[in-house]
Amino acid sequence: VPFGAVQLSPDTDTISYEQNGKYNPEIYSYCAGYQYKDPTIVGFSHTHFSGTGHSDLGDFLVMPTTGPLQLNPGTADRPRSGYRSAYSHATEVAEPAYYKVRLADHDILAELTATTRVGVHQYTFPQAAESHIILDLMAGIYNYPGKNTWTFVRVENDSLVTGYRQTNGWGRTRTVYFALSFSKPFKTYGSRNYDQKQAYRGFWGRFDQNHNWPDLAAHQLRMHFDFGATQAGQQVKLKMALSPVSTAGALANLRAEAPGWNFADYRQKGQAQWQQELSKITVQSPRRVDKENFYTALYHAFIGTTIYQDVDGQYRGLDQNNHTAKDFTNYTSFSLWDTYRALHPLYNLVQPRRNADMAQSMLAHFDQSAEHMLPVWAHYANENWCMIGYHSVPVLCDAIVLGNAPFDQNHALDACVTTARQRWYDGLGEYMARGYV
Repeated sequence: VPFGAVQLSPDTDTISYEQNGKYNPEIYSYCAGYQYKDPTIVGFSHTHFSGTGHSDLGDFLVMPTTGPLQLNPGTADRPRSGYRSAYSHATEVAEPAYYKVRLADHDILAELTATTRVGVHQYTFPQAAESHIILDLMAGIYNYPGKNTWTFVRVENDSLVTGYRQTNGWGRTRTVYFALSFSKPFKTYGSRNYDQKQAYRGFWGRFDQNHNWPDLAAHQLRMHFDFGATQAGQQVKLKMALSPVSTAGALANLRAEAPGWNFADYRQKGQAQWQQELSKITVQSPRRVDKENFYTALYHAFIGTTIYQDVDGQYRGLDQNNHTAKDFTNYTSFSLWDTYRALHPLYNLVQPRRNADMAQSMLAHFDQSAEHMLPVWAHYANENWCMIGYHSVPVLCDAIVLGNAPFDQNHALDACVTTARQRWYDGLGEYMARGYV
């Protein structure tokens, strides 16, 4: 949905950031996780960037399968060596708030939609002797073996799972919590720990944690949930709620935004939100392609920056503490080098309330910054310091000049001046010493 915290979509390969110990240039193609040319789908993950030239995210990849259990994703040239599946673009449908594809190797119809904080899946199975849902907590975009710093999973009952994962990538300290609900009970479940041997693991080794063990923690972990035999047309639905704060926050988001199991209803509501947002600008042209190009671009404009707080207003701050947004909605994914020239001025015109909230989110970032800086390139309670300059300053100034600044403007000025006077940042000391600024 527009500006949704959940960005649920297919990932078509699992390219590693490194190859033979060096940067893999092919990784650049997978900033968003999906490549049209790829012949397979690995699964459906819940967080993605849109339009960036670097990447991260790809959290909590889900994949339905049939047949013998496989926990390795396999490879594109041998999809049946793992849980991934071949697919055809002829079976794909992609609309705002809806995606559909047939997973050819498993003969499963996959459908996706979302609310702001919940990804909703509907899988229609064939007749099969075995059926599974894979939850890959190792998968990610711009991935490498040490990116997961910790993963925790708790099986609450036979239809509810909670947990989190922490990663060290473009975002140095990034934690995402989840609550995963199934429409029908799984019969068995299990996991596989892919960690290298550790010197000390306490006394957990006395238990068989690979089969039906409800309390799991590791760096590298994959889960499977088994539903046994299925009849043709049998459906399993999933709801994956995310939170930046806690599993309790994820559960609250789940219950507030997706209490039922009517997939069509969530799809309709999501598409109604898109209709409302895209209707803010009316384009007239005799050529259909002009309208398609324009509204596709507007769609992209409304998924780049995302909401980053729970339904109760809590969010994880740059200081890694939990905060509550008061009188504004907290946003993240500020690719300001890319967006200050055109996107935020557009927001001031067609999304004034959201842009004001984004400005307040930037000021909250400043207040929590140990370096006393406005955001440069910020995502998920992290400053990743990508690119040069400090382009949050023109975003704040533009909002103030246009009268779209329901915040303390003196504080905003202080934040801009303090950021601009950080001599250690990006050569500013040299500029000041030579009298250029």
